[in-house]
Amino acid sequence: MAPANESNPRQRAVLVLGAGRSGTSIITRAMQATGVDLGNDFKPPSRKNPSGFFEDAALLKLSKRLRRTLGLRPDSLRLLNESVWSSPQVMPYYAEFAATIKERFGHAPIWGFKYARTMRLLPFWVRLFEQMDISPSYVMPVRNPLSVARSRARLDAHRGQQENSDLEWLVNVVPYFGQLRGQQLVVVDYDTLVEHPVAQLERMATRLGLPLTDETEQEIQVFAGQFLKRGLQHTRFSIDDLKKADDINVLVRNAYGWLDQLARDDIQPTASALWDAWEEVNVGVAALAPVLARMDSLNRELRYAQWNPLSPLSAAWNLAKRLRRR
Repeated sequence: MAPANESNPRQRAVLVLGAGRSGTSIITRAMQATGVDLGNDFKPPSRKNPSGFFEDAALLKLSKRLRRTLGLRPDSLRLLNESVWSSPQVMPYYAEFAATIKERFGHAPIWGFKYARTMRLLPFWVRLFEQMDISPSYVMPVRNPLSVARSRARLDAHRGQQENSDLEWLVNVVPYFGQLRGQQLVVVDYDTLVEHPVAQLERMATRLGLPLTDETEQEIQVFAGQFLKRGLQHTRFSIDDLKKADDINVLVRNAYGWLDQLARDDIQPTASALWDAWEEVNVGVAALAPVLARMDSLNRELRYAQWNPLSPLSAAWNLAKRLRRR
């Protein structure tokens, strides 16, 4: 990519972050309405998300390969060592991602990408953008963790248990959020977007420094009036509900409380109080590293037992299922 100057400004990229089941797909579609180029080759909709994912197929394929190279499953809980981002296994991906981005978005002044595990891979993207001289921005969808767990439970009962969902939320959201300090960042609440789409899209565009032209205003109206459908909110919990819930992880409660303030503009991303408090949460998550690694191993063994009848755990798994039916 050519060096930036007045006649050739730096290309911009917007990454959509956040935990799964937090409205990342809808907010990515909203971002498209504000003028961000998402490409035209998306992963197709599915039962999991009938409205669409809006993920560029080529970058999605690469991202999944990178995740598997790191030994992460979609539900993995173990924390990653900083050294992995410069390991021999990961290094070839920088050139491969760069070539794909140039091919897919080399023409775009500002483009965007979403993958549900991008937050887990954030250090890779930060290094990649530095290498490519791309100016990054970040959109962070958030949703009450009580709703996240219930949404996940409709797809996977085990992962949707509040305690399990909270741990997934923590490892996806907390460890690398600190890398966004000093970056262009907007936090968007899923429920607020569904209820007040026009105001939230205009807020998002303003925070990202995107011009609100007649064309984008029209696209925002199309998003609000035609794309959004009834039934997107199966649950609606308040911050007070979260504070009163007995089964919520205290680290989740604390971290989400700060994100909720950011989404409501009660605090700005530049506030030192935010980052001081976040570091305390991060230390708490880091202290769980051995437990998370062990739980990851047990979950892997359990899922293996579910489909392998010869596994030593299979008999115990089947017995447990029979007992639950009684």
